[in-house]
Amino acid sequence: MQNLTTVLVVGGGPAGSSCAWKLASAGVRCLLIDKAEFPRDKVCGGVLSSRAAGLLIKSGMISTAELDLLTEKTHRTLSLWDREELLRSYTSDNHPIRIISRMGFDNFLLEKAGTSGAEVITGETAVSIDSSSVRTSSNRSIRYSFIVGADGCNSFVRKTSFGRSGRKTGIGFEYILPLSEVNDITDGLHIHFGYLPYGYVWAFPGREKICIGAGVVGSKASPPEVASALKEFLEARRISAGNHVVKAALIPSLSLHKSLGTGQIYLAGDAAGLVDQVSGEGIGHAIESGFLIADAIIFGGDRKTMLIRANEGCLGSVRQSEFYRHLLFSRLTRRLAMRKLKESETFARAYWNLISGSQSYNDMFLRLLTRSG
Repeated sequence: MQNLTTVLVVGGGPAGSSCAWKLASAGVRCLLIDKAEFPRDKVCGGVLSSRAAGLLIKSGMISTAELDLLTEKTHRTLSLWDREELLRSYTSDNHPIRIISRMGFDNFLLEKAGTSGAEVITGETAVSIDSSSVRTSSNRSIRYSFIVGADGCNSFVRKTSFGRSGRKTGIGFEYILPLSEVNDITDGLHIHFGYLPYGYVWAFPGREKICIGAGVVGSKASPPEVASALKEFLEARRISAGNHVVKAALIPSLSLHKSLGTGQIYLAGDAAGLVDQVSGEGIGHAIESGFLIADAIIFGGDRKTMLIRANEGCLGSVRQSEFYRHLLFSRLTRRLAMRKLKESETFARAYWNLISGSQSYNDMFLRLLTRSG
């Protein structure tokens, strides 16, 4: 069986769905395949930054009303901790952060891609790739003019096309617990530094449940060490996980692909290494890269404009996080960073603006390295 297509998108997460939606909306023939059957669950804290929300709404892919229905809870308060010492709580007047369920959110985006005109095939994966076609697990041959690898941190498209390009693997563990079983974390985002090198423990309340997890990005910490840190946090807070199952997932270990692919091959989201190296967040970068790649293809493969925009956005942000993560987490500067978070509301505000996507790392750490605030 042979299927002729102009653009083949491999992966139906936020990167792939955003790309396919924009391509199909512009009248470009597009086929999206994903190995999973949707709706499917995904281990993730579920943080959607105000910048990511703005990208979706401004594009027209999602209306404000639709996004509100997908939102479990909207937060404006952030509590920052050094282990169990509260450094500071900060409440923002703007740039709210949403908590979404990845199962519902990703499924909604994929359906949007389908209704815009993209052909969507789930439960099917790419098994071989050459310069003009892909063979899938159902022995389908798909010919393409462009291919977009949006297939996550273990990207088959990237590995097949460019070889392995990894760095130290990150990993996260999380529990989803009923809010009724957690007494003192019912509102606001909570981030606890100090439990892990180059990582943190988080507690993100939703509507009726709370996601409590621990993770590291590009760290030497082993899976048992991360699991132990999460257990230590729960014990310190006297939270019982009971019979709830802990879930684990790799945090993308691919190094940043600074050109988002080459020639007719594009890489988006986790497949391109577009994951914040401080927070581990990647939803916003995935959506942005999907849109940028779609624009490049729509305008005849205009990589120059795409990379200018990407370097001003997702690529530039991840590159900055690769550098500044050491100022926040390394032994030499961690104490200074914790002291600044405790003493300076200006610095706490900058951290909120950072995770909400409304400020850059350059701006945030400029405040750390000066005496103002």
